[in-house]
Formats: sequence, structure tokens, C-alpha cells
Amino acid sequence: MEIFRSGNRPPVRGAPERFTGSVRIDPLLETQSPARAQGAKVTFEQGARSAWHSHPLGQSLIVLSGEGLVQRWGGPIVVMRPGDVVWAPPGEKPWHGATPTTRLVQIAVQEALDGKAAEWMEKVTDEQYAPPASVPRNGHHPA
Repeated sequence: MEIFRSGNRPPVRGAPERFTGSVRIDPLLETQSPARAQGAKVTFEQGARSAWHSHPLGQSLIVLSGEGLVQRWGGPIVVMRPGDVVWAPPGEKPWHGATPTTRLVQIAVQEALDGKAAEWMEKVTDEQYAPPASVPRNGHHPA
């Protein structure tokens, strides 16, 4: 058993090729093989967002505070609020981040396959990020 004390693992800034805006990543969970779970608390400042990406074994996002946006490729932008849990299945191509006016804090949990937990793709453009006035506020992806 190992205990990782709060504050003993330094945060990192979101890499500019993977994120737009100010993003802080606080490592929480990194298991050793044969386990493959990973997790982090991710803080997106207003207007910050991830690039398009996918996860070979999927990803769960747990919204802790603030308000965020999430979109899967070809789908509508959906608002996320505290307590919401978003599941992106293996291979789905989403992005997620804060709204233009509100910070977002979330826990991101995923598993690595052959040492790789994510495939990063192109950045979300300002035009893609700008949510229409009629963004659904139901907290889930439509089927």
C-alpha cells in the first residue's frame, strides 16, 4: 500500500499543443502495471479547453465545480455542471473545457492501453468553441 499525501505531487500546466488557455493538472492516480488506471484533477480557467482527443479505453469526467462544455465529434455542445459525470467511450473523439465566463474543475479518470491513455488531435478552433445561445443544459450527451 502507498499513501500519496495531498500536495506532495506537483501540478503541471496543460501542454500548449493539447490545450488552449490556462489549464492546471494535479496528478491524483497513477497505478503500476498490470493496473492501468490514471486520474487527475484538471482546472480549466475561463475559456480554456482541451484539443480534440480520444481515449483507447474511454474516459470519465466528474465535474467538481464551475461550469464546463463538452462535445463529441459531430454532436452538439453540452453544458456540464457540478455533480455531472460524463463518459466518453473508447475511441470517441471529444473535447471539454470551461465556459467563456466560468472556471471548471473536474476529475478525469482513464486507463492506459499499452502505456497510452490518450491520442491528441487538432485543437478546437474559436468557431467550434463558441457555443450557440441554445446550448442544451441537460448535462448529458444525446444518443
